[in-house]
Amino acid sequence: MIYGHGDDRYRYAIEFKANFSSNVWYERTSEELLSHLSEYLPAIANYPTPNADELAEKIASHHQLKPDSILITNGATEAFYMIASIFYGKKAAIGIPTFSEYEDACTKNKMHLRYYKRSNLQHTNFEDDLVFVCNPNNPDGFSTTTSELQELLIKYPDTTFVIDEAYIDFTFQITSCILLLEEFDNLIIVKSLTKLFSIPGLRLGYIVCNPETKNRLQQSKMPWSVNAMAIEAGNYIFNNYHTICPNMKILLAYSKTLQKQIDSLNYFSVTSSETNYFLAQLKTPDAAKLKDYLAYTHQLLIRDASNFRGLDEHYIRIASQDPKKNELLVNALKEWSTR
Repeated sequence: MIYGHGDDRYRYAIEFKANFSSNVWYERTSEELLSHLSEYLPAIANYPTPNADELAEKIASHHQLKPDSILITNGATEAFYMIASIFYGKKAAIGIPTFSEYEDACTKNKMHLRYYKRSNLQHTNFEDDLVFVCNPNNPDGFSTTTSELQELLIKYPDTTFVIDEAYIDFTFQITSCILLLEEFDNLIIVKSLTKLFSIPGLRLGYIVCNPETKNRLQQSKMPWSVNAMAIEAGNYIFNNYHTICPNMKILLAYSKTLQKQIDSLNYFSVTSSETNYFLAQLKTPDAAKLKDYLAYTHQLLIRDASNFRGLDEHYIRIASQDPKKNELLVNALKEWSTR
């Protein structure tokens, strides 16, 4: 799905007051990181390191792993396509509703797809070669604990589980399952740096897996897929991780308040989430109309969630911002619901 994701500001000739459609860190990119990259800009005259080896070493050290467990990718999306390519023509299961690129990657690689309800992960039987699990899930924030995932890895040793942890830093409810890599070869973890550090335009993610799987994935990876600026951004992030890492406690508190405010409106019902983003269900199937109303009348952008498999025109996704911007949205939704 090239089009239809969040942050589709390009569709509107509008200067938005607030963007609730993209679930990245709400305060935008670190000024320190931007300053560093501006000084590094002349490096674009040279080719980047083909495998971003230096960055892989920094990330491995950060997770207390060996570098042969890390593969740097052009955002998490490239990772999903690479993973699907080494399972070409085999069977895959996807928990819905969820990120659409799992399905697109599998379809491109002629995999036989089936769908399970993401919230029923623990009660689903798997005879598939590959299972995609977004954790916490996009768009509803539903989470599965490490011990619950461990049970699945034990129960289905012939099934490879791809755990997408793109939003793991946006919740305190669960922790990463990276430690399970020491015990299980049927585990692939996909991480993203674009959400937490607000650099989606640079496209930077990585795969964490066993060395054998990494070697297989490497064979399907395009050379120089990660550009020099993205690599340097990653180097800076992991050299200064604890200094520039955002204070998630603040954002999650904002999110909880916003969820309660919107859920109190008669026209909306919020699915409670322990992340910075959440689903809201409308009384009538008017997600697209509401999105355009907010955009053109209030210069606010939300995510129409009707194109998530398993959802329909009753659903929107909202990513919390700061209290002032959240207030703009609540007031606009009040106005909509009383028209």
